[in-house]
Amino acid sequence: MALLDLSDMDPMAGEADKPLAFHLGGAAMLAVWDVPEPVRSPASLSVAEAVAVAPTASLRLPRQGGGTRLLWVLRRPEGRALHATLAIEALGLSAELTVAGDAPLPALDAAILLDGLEDRAGATLASTLLNLWSGLFRLNRNAGFVRAVGALLHRLDPSPQPAAVVARAVDGLALVQTPFPAGFGPVRSIHRIGARGVEKLKGEPHRAPLGSGREMLHLLAALEAAEQGGWLAICGQEGIVVRRLLRPERRPPSLTAWLREHGKKAAGLREHLLAELSGLAASGSAASVEVQLAAPLDRQQVTGAGLAAEIACALSTPSGTLVTGWFRDPLGLVAGIAAVTESGTVHDLTGSLHRFPVTAEAVGGGRVAATGFAALAPSPRGAAPLLQPRFRLLLRSGAYHPLVPAPQPADPAEARAAALRAVPPQHVSETLLANVLTPVIAELHRRTQARANAPRLHRIGELPARPKASVVIPLYKALDFLRFQIAAFAMDPWFRQNAELIYVLDSPEQAAEVEHLIGGLHLVYGLPVLLAVMERNGGYARACNAGAALARGDVLALVNSDVVPVSHGWLQALASRLDGRRRIGAVGPKLLFEDGSLQHAGMYFERDHRGRWLNHHFYKGMPRFYPPATEERVVPAVTGACLVTSRELFEKVGGFTEDYVIGDYEDSDLCLKISAAERRILYAPEVELYHLERKSMTLSGEYMKGVAWQYNCALHASRWGDRIAAIMSAYRKTARTRSKAA
Repeated sequence: MALLDLSDMDPMAGEADKPLAFHLGGAAMLAVWDVPEPVRSPASLSVAEAVAVAPTASLRLPRQGGGTRLLWVLRRPEGRALHATLAIEALGLSAELTVAGDAPLPALDAAILLDGLEDRAGATLASTLLNLWSGLFRLNRNAGFVRAVGALLHRLDPSPQPAAVVARAVDGLALVQTPFPAGFGPVRSIHRIGARGVEKLKGEPHRAPLGSGREMLHLLAALEAAEQGGWLAICGQEGIVVRRLLRPERRPPSLTAWLREHGKKAAGLREHLLAELSGLAASGSAASVEVQLAAPLDRQQVTGAGLAAEIACALSTPSGTLVTGWFRDPLGLVAGIAAVTESGTVHDLTGSLHRFPVTAEAVGGGRVAATGFAALAPSPRGAAPLLQPRFRLLLRSGAYHPLVPAPQPADPAEARAAALRAVPPQHVSETLLANVLTPVIAELHRRTQARANAPRLHRIGELPARPKASVVIPLYKALDFLRFQIAAFAMDPWFRQNAELIYVLDSPEQAAEVEHLIGGLHLVYGLPVLLAVMERNGGYARACNAGAALARGDVLALVNSDVVPVSHGWLQALASRLDGRRRIGAVGPKLLFEDGSLQHAGMYFERDHRGRWLNHHFYKGMPRFYPPATEERVVPAVTGACLVTSRELFEKVGGFTEDYVIGDYEDSDLCLKISAAERRILYAPEVELYHLERKSMTLSGEYMKGVAWQYNCALHASRWGDRIAAIMSAYRKTARTRSKAA
C-alpha cells in the first residue's frame, strides 16, 4: 500500500471529554484529552516510575467555544500496560488513560483531531507533527505516520493548488513553482510528503508578487522525489499552505535554459537561485558561475546627451561588493546610486560614494568630463560570486534608471586584477583604499591563493645528494636573463659543488618553453636544476615559499631571476656571514644597475608626505664605490632580490607572508619578522651582483598601475608601523654614534 493511501482512515468514535489514544507511528502513541475550559497553565501526564515513556512532548490547541484540546506524544511501553494520569492542577481537572499491553491502538484519525478546533489550530497541529514530533520520535519514514500526515493535510485543504517542477538543476535538484497567497507572512519550513516519507526541504523559497493578492513561489527540491509527486506543506506563523506536487508529464528543461527564457524578467529570482545553488549543491558554486555565464542578464546603462551612466566594475565577495562606475549629469538630475538585492531591497549607496573626475565616451564620439564613483555595496547571499549585481541610478524626481554591468570576471585572479584597476591610482585616497578597495582585494587575493596547489616537479640533470645551500629563484614570464644567470652559477666552483638550484615557475603557461630552455642550458653547462611549476600563478611569496619547501640545504638563498653575480664565490661569502654569535639572521649583498651604479646597499624605512612608511634603498643611484656603501653594517632590512638566511630560521618565522599582492613588501616583511625573532640583518658590500630591477614586474600591469603598491604599503604599515618606528629610531642613534666616532 502506498504511504499516502487514505482508504483506511476510518474515524474512531469516543467521548470528547475522555482521553483517547492513537498509534502515531513506530513506538510512539498520541494521547488526546478535551477539556471544556481554556488552559493557560501547564498540564501534566504521569505514569508509574517503573514505566519508561520518554521522550514525551505536548501541545495545547484552542477549540471552538472556548475549550482546549490537549495532546501528548510518548513512547508506548513494549508489551506492558500503560496507566497514565492526565491533570491540570490549576483547574482541578484530571483523567485516567489506560492502554492494555497487547491491545492494538487505532491509527491516528485526522477527523477526530481536527473536529471542533479553531481555524489556525489545525495548521499548528500539522506544523508540530512535521517540524517537531516527526524528528523527535523518528517518524519521517514510518508508513502510518506519513499516511496520518497526508490525511491531516487533505482535511485542511481538500483541493490544494498544484506545484509543478519547471526545471532541472545540478546535483539532482529541481526547481518547483507554485502560486502562493501574498499575505501569508514569512515561511518557516517546507516539507514534502510523499511515498518515501516526510522530508524537510533545505534552503529558502523565493516569492515574487503576481498581483491580485497572489505571489509566485519558487524553491529547490530533490528532483527524484519531486518527480514522484505528493504534497508540499508550507508552514508559517500565519498558518499552513498545502500544495499538490504534480508529477511532470515530460522531462523539464535545464535551469540554464529556463533562466534564459525567464531569468531576465525575474532578476531577483535568478539571484536567489544562484545563491541557493551555491549552498545546497555539492557543485553549486561552479554551477552558479556556469549558469551566470551561459544565461547572462542584458547589460543596462544610461545613454544620452543630458544623462548618461554606467557600472564599470561590480565585484562581489563575502566582504562586500566593489562597485565603480561613472555618470554624466549636466542638468543636475542625479540624486545618487543604489544597490538592489535578490529580494528587491534597495540599499542607497549615495552617502558612502567616493567621487572623482573621469572622462567618458560622448554620444557623438570623443571624450567628455564625467563623475566617477566607487563604493562598497552589501555582499550578495551565497558562496559563489554574483557576476552581475544590479544597481539603480537614483534621480531627484524619485524615479530611477536600472544599471546592470557586463558579466564580471569569475576567476579570482582576474577579479583581483579588475579590482586593482577599478579606480585610477591618483584618486585612491587612504579612506577609499581602507574602506572600499582593501576588503575586496584581500578577499580576492585569499581566494586566488587558496586555489594554488603543490607544484609539479621536473628534475633536469642529477641533483646534488647533500647540498649545503639551496638557491630558490621564482620565474614569472621574463626569461631574458636566465641564460646569463645559469652561466654565472655554472662557472662558480663553490656553487657547483655545494648548492642546489631550484627554479619556481609562477607562469605555468610557459612550462614547456622553460623546460626546453633549461634543458638546453643543462646540456651546455651541466648544471642540474630542479624546476617546480606552479599549478597557477600565486605570486612572488607563494612561489618562494614553494621553492623553500623543496630546499634541502641548511643555507637558503632567495634570488630574483634578473640578478646576475659579478664574480664567483658570492654565495659562499654571504653564507659565511650567517654568524650565530653575532646573531646575524639574514645577509644581503651590494646590488648594481647595468651601468654599475648602486641599486641596493641595504634598506631603510622613511615616511612620505602622507605619513606612510615606505621602503628605500641606501644610496640608490650613487657610484659603485661610494664610500658609505662600502661599509659592512647591520641595516633595518635587505631586498629580497638577493637575501641569504638559514632554512631553519626561514621556516621558524613562517617564510614569506603571502597576503601582499603581485610582489612587493614581502622582503621587508620577512626582515621585520627576522628582527622580531631577535636576529639582525647584515649588509655585505664585498659581495656584488647586478640587479636589472623590476624587469619581470613590468609585465604585471595591475602592479605597475599603482593600486597594488598602495595596498601593499598600507598592509605593511598597519602590520609593522610601530616596530618600524622603533627600528629606525635605534638605527639613527647608532648611525649618529658611528658618525661621531669617524
